[in-house]
Amino acid sequence: MESNKGSIRIFKLDEYIYPKFRGKIINLYLHAFTTGEYAQYIAPERAESTLDELVRSGFGKMAFIDDRLVGVLLCHLLSYDKEFPADDFPHIPVAKSIYISEVMVHTDDRGKGIALKMISDLLMSLPETFRDVVIRVWEKNEPALSLYRKLGFEPFYSITQTKLRSPEETFVMKKIYLHKALITGARREE
Repeated sequence: MESNKGSIRIFKLDEYIYPKFRGKIINLYLHAFTTGEYAQYIAPERAESTLDELVRSGFGKMAFIDDRLVGVLLCHLLSYDKEFPADDFPHIPVAKSIYISEVMVHTDDRGKGIALKMISDLLMSLPETFRDVVIRVWEKNEPALSLYRKLGFEPFYSITQTKLRSPEETFVMKKIYLHKALITGARREE
């Protein structure tokens, strides 16, 4: 009999499951985005309110290795992203597109295929009514950009955002939007 010890397991995340894992998800969010090479400052109370809202208005995936939460992906309808320039890209219908708003993996577990597995699971489980998927990522996050390109996402637009390096110091982050069509050809015209 084969053991699943050490394997990556993916589970759905929604507003009903979230309360059970809320503390672990908040800790993972803070760890993933405030440490390491791509660190920014995020106040814990801001992380809590942000995640509560993201889960309340969207859904996602959780990744576990054994009993450890090692990754979380959150997504919404593309209309949730108020910075998306919908008028400039009418071929990406906001009402029929998914926006992957957060992909977080614990720094100790990066490079193990966790983000790949969460995104692949998401793409396989989306209803056929969705035609496109959009994600945006910091231009300096080469590992993430490489992964998204490997999954068939193509860059098409960029924005700049002001982020905090510390409570008193800001910096400008250039984010790149990437797109993947889920439906192509004649079905796309429906």
